[in-house]
Amino acid sequence: MSREIQAIRLAILTAVIGSIAKFAAGFVTGSMSMISSGVDSLGDLFVSVANLFVVRLSEKDADDDHNYGHHKVEGLGAMFEGGFIAAAGAFIIYESVHKAMIGEESHSSAVGIVVMLPILAMTIGTVMHLRKVAKETGSLVVKSDAAHYLTDVWVNIGVLVSLVLVWVTGEPLVDTAISILIALSMFRSSFHIVSEGVDVVMDKSLAPDVVARVRAVLTAEARILSFHDFKTRMGKIPHVDFHIVVPGHMTAAELHDVFLDLRRHVQDVVGPSTKVLMHADTA
Repeated sequence: MSREIQAIRLAILTAVIGSIAKFAAGFVTGSMSMISSGVDSLGDLFVSVANLFVVRLSEKDADDDHNYGHHKVEGLGAMFEGGFIAAAGAFIIYESVHKAMIGEESHSSAVGIVVMLPILAMTIGTVMHLRKVAKETGSLVVKSDAAHYLTDVWVNIGVLVSLVLVWVTGEPLVDTAISILIALSMFRSSFHIVSEGVDVVMDKSLAPDVVARVRAVLTAEARILSFHDFKTRMGKIPHVDFHIVVPGHMTAAELHDVFLDLRRHVQDVVGPSTKVLMHADTA
């Protein structure tokens, strides 16, 4: 079992526990911010389950129909995740405004506070683990899940603040206002997640500073005369593609050594999973 799948399974467990506890406490307290957070956790659950299938598909080897593998499906998974987050945010705003208009008030905030504290700690631990796995594996889906659950951390903090303020002030509109802020935070997270998914699907180049460092590697190589047709692509398996010009007297063995050295240096800059493609022309 890959580390990505293990990480997403942990996220699923967190979402299951969180959604059950929040919905139960939300119905007991009547807190819309608590119920909103439960909706967010339920969304976390659905998205993480979908991501589990996405990661499994992305890990499949290349085949006759997909000669370059299935890694780009992670971009589609991230776009789906972002869309789901946005839809959940819209639902929260609708329910918050509706509850305020009919004058429904929350009660028993202390119960919600007791429930939210351990959930907050559990979610923070999940985010830390997802970030670590995403950094080590380069998985966009795990990275998106980490961003998603980081939003959940802020949502949980918002719920705690709402419960405390309603308890102290007795003002139910505090609950409505914080629920809407939670939804707006979800919209922001959704935009960033969808943008990253689009970048992968559309073959966005590597970050400008990384591109500059790779170009510097090629420029510093004394055995080549020049390089051209330089292209890069981000993703779980980044690509760096370029043509070099070498002296006509260079042997195939020498050219192969040049390629091995350049590949190693490029991977040192971009990452060990980087696919380096080189074509040689003679002067």
